Amino acid sequence: MRGTGSPAWRRWLPGLAQVLPPAPGAWRADAVAGTSVAIVMIPSVLAYAELVGLAPSTGLYAAIGSMALYALFTQSRRVIVGPDTTIALLAAAVIAPLAAGDPARAAALAALLAIMTGAVLVAAARLGIGQVADVLAQPVLVGYANGAALVLIASQLAALLGVSVPNNTFLPRMIDVAAALPRAHVPTLALGVALIALLLALRAWRPRVPGPLVACVVAVAAMIALGLRERGVETLSGIATGLPAPALPDTSFADVRALAGGAIALAFLVFAEGVLLARTLAERHDESVDPGVELRALGAANVGAGLLGGFNVGASGSRSITADAAGGRTQGTQFATLALLVAFTAFLAPLLEWLPRVALAAILIVAALNLLDVAGIRTLRRLDRHAFWIAILVTVGVLLLGVLPGMLIGVALAFLEVLVEVARPRDAVLRRSPGDGRFHDLDDDVPGVSPPGVIVYRLYAPLVFANAHHVAERLKSLAGTADPPARLVVLDLQAVWEIDVTAAQVLSDLHVHFALSGIDLRFARANRPLREQMDRMLDGHGASRERFFPSASAAVDDFLASETAGRHDAGAHAAPTRKSRP
Repeated sequence: MRGTGSPAWRRWLPGLAQVLPPAPGAWRADAVAGTSVAIVMIPSVLAYAELVGLAPSTGLYAAIGSMALYALFTQSRRVIVGPDTTIALLAAAVIAPLAAGDPARAAALAALLAIMTGAVLVAAARLGIGQVADVLAQPVLVGYANGAALVLIASQLAALLGVSVPNNTFLPRMIDVAAALPRAHVPTLALGVALIALLLALRAWRPRVPGPLVACVVAVAAMIALGLRERGVETLSGIATGLPAPALPDTSFADVRALAGGAIALAFLVFAEGVLLARTLAERHDESVDPGVELRALGAANVGAGLLGGFNVGASGSRSITADAAGGRTQGTQFATLALLVAFTAFLAPLLEWLPRVALAAILIVAALNLLDVAGIRTLRRLDRHAFWIAILVTVGVLLLGVLPGMLIGVALAFLEVLVEVARPRDAVLRRSPGDGRFHDLDDDVPGVSPPGVIVYRLYAPLVFANAHHVAERLKSLAGTADPPARLVVLDLQAVWEIDVTAAQVLSDLHVHFALSGIDLRFARANRPLREQMDRMLDGHGASRERFFPSASAAVDDFLASETAGRHDAGAHAAPTRKSRP
């Protein structure tokens, strides 16, 4: 029987392996960091539960269930998981239309959605998809974050005013909120504005102070001192004590089908944000993380949240940074936070019934302001206009169509941009440098020449169905306009890492076309896997081994030498035999 220190055990439970056996001083540092995280975390997870449309206690359940499993399976030493803004908002968008205002059904659907998301992530880990870490392009993430921030602010304005409005998309909701302004409950609005001002002030001048906790304490004190409950300020209610037993939600297979698309979208978002955060923190401390391991850990976290009756979770940037700044060294920080959350849920949760709902609205509004990424938009505009417009369209899509359709539009646009880039790839006609005699992609103002009738062409993309015919027509055009007429075309494959069946057939046809025109087609700098792939696909039709060369220079020099030898042989055979005079 294997012990807990076995290599296999450490490979499967890397998070637990970080804390067993305890390193000297690590537990103390992790306990201090875990306390800091718990102080920041408790108010925010209550707010995120409200955002999803669930009882506040489900935020605690989601945090506890996710942390318990993530801390076991993660390779990261510093990432803290739990309910988070963008993920909670997307989960709410998926659940709300199906729940139709029924709190019990919303809770069951939320738990099922979390479990399904976790299952998608774990399945993806098993399939090795974790190695493709950048599943969402940066413009999509920036655009989604900005759209989600504005939607989040709009969703909390009614609570800030102390009124009820229909749960519509962004523009209709803003119109309804504007119409409800005359009905605003003044004590609720005054308390909410004061709490927002307090949170913003703490963020600006005392960023290390746990603003959400301070806001909750001030809100409860104001409720008691000013008698705000008697004046109509609504407080939390129905706060359960203790933890529920792990269980599957009471749902049907029809619910599974209805939630499938949302679960896949959430899996993309959870993984993209989680791996980005894990990499950032690991690089800061000269550590490394395996995206596949993180994929499995994030999947386990969502399954754990769902089994306890919670909702979708992800890696939290603010809490992870808090843990890192407080000196957390291992996943012991997460275990310490988990212990404090369990104790709070078991013994102190009823105290939350004095907390006004507007306090959670204030916390969410300030969180949304933190989520706005204006700097990211400016960076995209400076670096890549296409990426900038993708981000803008994602934001507009989120606002006009909803959170889930907006993100899906962004994903589609990002993939379309990649397809366009591949279909019309960057290329270059190489010239021989007088310095080293090799062929390079030289700037126009740099001297370089090519032998007459020789074309050396480099493609900066995989050679696939989307661009194969374009590349063939480009080579035909270069050969057709060459002066003097082209005798050799060299396809430099240094930047080509893949070729598909369609492209192989196009190359075979191109070889035949050039051969009929008296043009030799050769290949240079193909890596070994690509060369083997071309050998297999072309089966000698235009890709025989003697046509591959280690460099463009070698291909050209061999061709010129062959031409010279051919002319010499032809001259020798054609020379007349001098007859002796009689």
